Amino acid sequence: MGLYTACILAEIEKEIDRPIASCFDLIAGTSVGGIIALGLAAEVEAAVIRNAIATDGPKIFSRKPPPQSALAKKVALASNALHAKYRASTLRSTIVDLVGETTTLGDLQHRVMVPAVNLTKGSPQVFKTDHHPNFQRDWKVSVVDVALATSAAPTFFPLHKIGGELFADGGLYANSPDHLALHEAEHFLDHDPEDVWILSIGTTTSRFSFSNSGETDLGWMGWMDNQRLPRVMISAQQLNTEYMMGHRLEARYLRIDHQQSPEQERQLALDAASEGAIRDLWALSESSIRDNLGKGPLRSFLKHTAPPAQFYNRKAS
Repeated sequence: MGLYTACILAEIEKEIDRPIASCFDLIAGTSVGGIIALGLAAEVEAAVIRNAIATDGPKIFSRKPPPQSALAKKVALASNALHAKYRASTLRSTIVDLVGETTTLGDLQHRVMVPAVNLTKGSPQVFKTDHHPNFQRDWKVSVVDVALATSAAPTFFPLHKIGGELFADGGLYANSPDHLALHEAEHFLDHDPEDVWILSIGTTTSRFSFSNSGETDLGWMGWMDNQRLPRVMISAQQLNTEYMMGHRLEARYLRIDHQQSPEQERQLALDAASEGAIRDLWALSESSIRDNLGKGPLRSFLKHTAPPAQFYNRKAS
């Protein structure tokens, strides 16, 4: 639910004593990471985002630990067979509290890009601030709408409509949007890849694998049991992105994440917001910060101050 990511960002921001967005020429995020990215681009304090996730998470998602028995899992799956598991109203209220009801991408002072899937067109769509002369489409779109579009995870939340178009979670194709950010920097911001550095913060990785002695003929219930399908999709995307980015940027790519233990996997479902899950995610973030904050690679990022971004559809103030 993004708490691990927000906790790390809050600690970094506390350390540098300035908006963390000022360290970066471009911010990217998908799903809950997209919500966080939009908040940072609006210069909402990372600690405020963290506290909102910790406080509102149990209202948005499930307060209960994931079901463990076979019967409880089947009951949970069957109860959500026809409709999305959650309503988006509480999530929307949280986003409005963070960034405001009427704020648009054109109001943001930091470049940001947020992937979603346009189901009306049947294609990926990346919402962007107007940081290139050709970007004429998104700057009038509300930040709330973009946040709800990128986080409309199938089976978890209803699809989100913007105008006459339907959107789903960008994590369907870009759960880790690092490669999209590199492409943006190279092709639209005219940066040589040799000069690009990327800090990527995960949400705690679950490297989901199957036992060779387990069931192989799985139907929808088997694939959704223990969130197998979304876990496999997310894990495969993350590992592929890390591998490719490591080749492209080498030491200029810093990934901060924590691999869940088998015991943690049982507590940290994709939508877990129980007291135990919140406590575990907070503790894991503290461990990751201790491992990275004093080291050279992260320090290099935090010394950088991005020059003011140029935008192309803003009225002179």
